[in-house]
Amino acid sequence: MTTLTETVHDGEFLQSEANGFLSRESATVASGQVLKAGQVVEISAGKLIAASGSLNTAGDVVTEVEGILFQAVDASGGDVADCVYIARDAEVKDDLITYPTESTAGGEKAATVASLEKLHIRPR
Repeated sequence: MTTLTETVHDGEFLQSEANGFLSRESATVASGQVLKAGQVVEISAGKLIAASGSLNTAGDVVTEVEGILFQAVDASGGDVADCVYIARDAEVKDDLITYPTESTAGGEKAATVASLEKLHIRPR
């Protein structure tokens, strides 16, 4: 018997967004990144990468997040331009979002959610 695994579809994590696609932006995903739809991303050297979730001593993320990637992107072979991400004003399904990995100390998800909420992106 064959087992199939279905991944999150493009935009499946969205519950609502601003009218006229005002929630969306596009950017280049950095070479070497293989990201899922619903991946929380940040900017590094002007390109999107998976959010690290690194925390400072106050428990806040070191690098604020940029948003949530709309579709899966495989940039293992080089930069991929014009990738859509949710940058502001949206409600998203928390269980379909890929957050940074929690360390043994924890707190990465909570800090990432707080960073998303600064963009008016609210996981539900």
